[in-house]
Amino acid sequence: MNQPMRKSLRCWLPVAVALVLLAGCSRLERAQARLDAIESAPARGLVRDCLWKHGSIYRWFEHDRLRIEVERTDHAPAGDVMRAEVWTWDLARDRVRIERPSAAEVIVADGFGWGVFVGGKRSADLETRDEAVGAVRLVRELAAMPWSLLEPGRRIEYLGSEMGPAEARVWDRLLVRYGRGSGGSADESAVVEVRRDTGRVEAVIVRWNELPLADRRWRIEMDDWRPEGGVLVSHRWRLFPADDAGARAGPVRWMLRLVRWTWDAPAE
Repeated sequence: MNQPMRKSLRCWLPVAVALVLLAGCSRLERAQARLDAIESAPARGLVRDCLWKHGSIYRWFEHDRLRIEVERTDHAPAGDVMRAEVWTWDLARDRVRIERPSAAEVIVADGFGWGVFVGGKRSADLETRDEAVGAVRLVRELAAMPWSLLEPGRRIEYLGSEMGPAEARVWDRLLVRYGRGSGGSADESAVVEVRRDTGRVEAVIVRWNELPLADRRWRIEMDDWRPEGGVLVSHRWRLFPADDAGARAGPVRWMLRLVRWTWDAPAE
């Protein structure tokens, strides 16, 4: 074995050992390890405090299954269109199912693949498939916020603070970059705004590649926070087009209301 190869093996051996050890850990232990691995001390402290404000680092991982009944409103020039959706998330296996009864559409995604079915048949339409990927991403990233910050492949940095009018409110900001194993691409990013006096996530500014958000930056404002089994949950998400600074650049485009949240519902 030549010297460069030996040097490369020495560098990668600790990483490989760490991955093997993490593979045998619980979901909570893996999340705790990722929290401890955030390099920026201010970012690590802000994420830790935010988790406790939303119910502690532990509460999310006490559950294996989640069912959410949702009302989604599309605000379009031709008029508002509301539809009901049901999101089922097997947290232990990271399997997401989105049912849209009015469109006879079902989206299924897990670690081994995904598919979208219309009228019981798998759809081959590329736009429909791309939109399905984006819909699943919203569930995984936002329904689990701020615990989703501890998912694999995310590099988190502290962006500083931002003051509101008359300096009455202050938000601390985190930059999330997506690396290998995150499900995102290197050219994507998110900025998470945490209100300092409450510790709650009030907005997430995303630049993602999947439909329906692929064309620009979007600001997702999260409010109506209420407890669900010891976890503080946002029951309303409003999606606005955003400018380069992350501020609103137009009227609300979509609104999602999480009308019923059920932990560990029996499998259907």
